[in-house]
Amino acid sequence: DGKKATITTSLDPYIHYVWGTTDRDDVSEYYAMYPADAAAPGIMYYNAPFGKPNEVLMAACNLEDKFVFFNLSGVITFEVRGDFDNYVFVGNGKEDVSYEVYQARVRDEGSGPKVTHKKGADSYKPLVPLQEAKGTVVAGVNRLGIPGGANFTSGFTFKFYKGEELVKIAKTETAVDLAVGKLLVLGDITDKLEDYVPPTHSDHKSAITGATDISAQQANCFVVYEAGAYKFPAFKGNSDELAGEVFDVELVWETYNNAEEVVANSVIAAVDFEDNWMYFKTPDTIKPGNALSAAKDIDGKIIWSWHIWIPATTIVSADYGIHTTAMMDRNLGALVVAEASASEAIAIESIGMLYQWGRKDPFMGPKTIKTDPDDMYDSGYRVAGTSMTKDKVQVSLAESIQRPTFFARGYYDGSTQKNPDWCSNGDPEFWGDNGGKTIYDPCPAGYRIPKRDSNKSLWASSVSAEADGLEYDFAHYWLKLGNPATVFPVLGWSDGGSIKTVFRTGIWNAHSDSWVNDYGFGHIAGYARRFYEESGALKMKNSSVNKSLGYSVRCCVE
Repeated sequence: DGKKATITTSLDPYIHYVWGTTDRDDVSEYYAMYPADAAAPGIMYYNAPFGKPNEVLMAACNLEDKFVFFNLSGVITFEVRGDFDNYVFVGNGKEDVSYEVYQARVRDEGSGPKVTHKKGADSYKPLVPLQEAKGTVVAGVNRLGIPGGANFTSGFTFKFYKGEELVKIAKTETAVDLAVGKLLVLGDITDKLEDYVPPTHSDHKSAITGATDISAQQANCFVVYEAGAYKFPAFKGNSDELAGEVFDVELVWETYNNAEEVVANSVIAAVDFEDNWMYFKTPDTIKPGNALSAAKDIDGKIIWSWHIWIPATTIVSADYGIHTTAMMDRNLGALVVAEASASEAIAIESIGMLYQWGRKDPFMGPKTIKTDPDDMYDSGYRVAGTSMTKDKVQVSLAESIQRPTFFARGYYDGSTQKNPDWCSNGDPEFWGDNGGKTIYDPCPAGYRIPKRDSNKSLWASSVSAEADGLEYDFAHYWLKLGNPATVFPVLGWSDGGSIKTVFRTGIWNAHSDSWVNDYGFGHIAGYARRFYEESGALKMKNSSVNKSLGYSVRCCVE
């Protein structure tokens, strides 16, 4: 309270227009953020991004000659005595308490200033919620801001560190609704501190009993058809290497692969762990869909995640003559087989999940079929749990494992994509082009990402109806290939910005392109068979495409 902003240089007013017109829809011409050192770099306007969101944040717009400030945080103050460097604050119910970047929309639409919290992705970075807030311990009063506030139904915990070592904790289980603008004064909490005792695996026993071991072969994807309880060791996919010590688990997301609203815990009823084993159970009545289960370390970070695939019909494999080995009858993650109909479009559930080249974790496919070419870019998806986030950045391999729902679109300089690989330390052998099945292969046990074989029709430079059994139907989104024929749904792919749904798709193989682009980056592309319509004709290309794209996978028998 009582904060004032002083303009020390000449400023041009910010004018906002209704999109596509010359009509203004803002009264406010100036905007301010407090504290200044928490503001993110770049242009500031009514979408105010904060790069240091754990401060006590305020944002303002002008009303005539005055700035009107809005409090954006719930605030906790405390004092603590002891030799500590840093602290971490968490809600006991895993509430969102911080963000990599927090954005608030503050504007005047003619009826007076107002604020909208939790603004989504804009020109700086996406809104990525975090379940912990970090700060430096100072002498005197420490102030922690919770952007947007939070309702701690089971209390919260402070963790105090000396260097990297966690030495003390202070915990309350009292429910606290810390709304925006509310100040919670804790005073001196030194007498609430307790020595930190690291948990052990023996401390936790799974509440899921009678689980069937499905780990005869390790994989990143496990397929189940019947209702029940299951378990597998927390090994990196396709190996006997432990992903790390498991201290917690999370059901990250569930989807039905269609437009139906997803009810939480309807595909997977519960997840748990015991020692370094992952447990999950389905509802009593099986619900076809896909889900992602993750193991977490002692700090709550994801150390590995596994795709749980519950098809509506049994997966079979056959030698269609289009690849060197037999292949699945459907795309990875598809709930049913695509059917070649002359009267109906393929089932949306036959498309399956989408993958970035070299990554083990799936992304959502489209929820609906959009038949209008001018309206193909906003199909979206349905999910319960953690939704996908995206940004024009690269991530490291380690970060991609910790953030399985983050779609990294590659390295951009402004609006120019200079490196279309999602990974900043990529490897052309992520999917084993020159070897066996790798730990990053997303296929279930017994299957792998196919290698490219240009002598077979799926990867050949030319394909014919007579020799290769090629048939297709633009209007109903399918293509047949092989003898006997298998049907490919030709619909659905993603560049991270949106999910496209016209007659166009891609099928990944394990090959990585070694050419160097104009910006000096190599191995920037993976190989895929692409099917699409162009000027009324079918195009089939076996070509290099950006590794950051989301394409389909058709697994082959190992």
